[in-house]
Amino acid sequence: MTLLLVDIGNSRVKWARLDGGALGEQSAAEHTAWSPAEWRAALLADGGVRRVVAASVAGGASLAALDSAAREVTGRGIERVTTQRAAAGVVNGYADPSLLGVDRWLAVIGAYQRVRGPCVVADIGTAATIDVVDGEGRHRGGYIVPGPRLMVASLLRSTSDLESFHAGSPPGGSAGFADNTRDAIERGCRVALAAWIERCVADAASLGGERPRLLVTGGASPEVVSLLRIGHDLVPDLVLRGLAEVAQSLPD
Repeated sequence: MTLLLVDIGNSRVKWARLDGGALGEQSAAEHTAWSPAEWRAALLADGGVRRVVAASVAGGASLAALDSAAREVTGRGIERVTTQRAAAGVVNGYADPSLLGVDRWLAVIGAYQRVRGPCVVADIGTAATIDVVDGEGRHRGGYIVPGPRLMVASLLRSTSDLESFHAGSPPGGSAGFADNTRDAIERGCRVALAAWIERCVADAASLGGERPRLLVTGGASPEVVSLLRIGHDLVPDLVLRGLAEVAQSLPD
């Protein structure tokens, strides 16, 4: 049976098909204010899907529109996955599990199932998040900071002089220290995030003595991974991989 797996963010949606346990290629698009017909055309036009399994951090309108599209094509509504106390070999580390965003939860599951050992997940998007999992599959918590573009925007919004320099400074491209204000701002924010990730991996290693694997995902991850000085796996579809693990345990 072919399942359609859907990860709905606030502005972007990612999806892939799961057929016989094999996850297909990830697709992505902006989905703001899509109608049921637009959801159907983008995600379900090719046919063959029997069930739709979705995770969402967006509002109810997007889920309702996707649910309507799914009912038209499959005859059944979407099956929504939410954050749980435990799933797919991972135990949630939050005192109130529901407060851990479902995208972070699924990324943690996808990471642990991929490495079967201690790991750190860095998800770099509008926000940048870190989540740590130990060798027994226990989620040990994490951090949230602004992503690279939000860091830059916050700095420019709060400092008028820098905003004027940013507008007039040409982008550089050197691998070292920036030689103009625009690069100093933008590259500085990316370097700060890379250093933060490296620190988190080092701190996570102290939990169990074994250096964890670093997995990086998220739409803004290409802006940061080239600056990392430690080994890492770039896994763009990590959330969908976690969703696939959970979806396969759902009753038909």
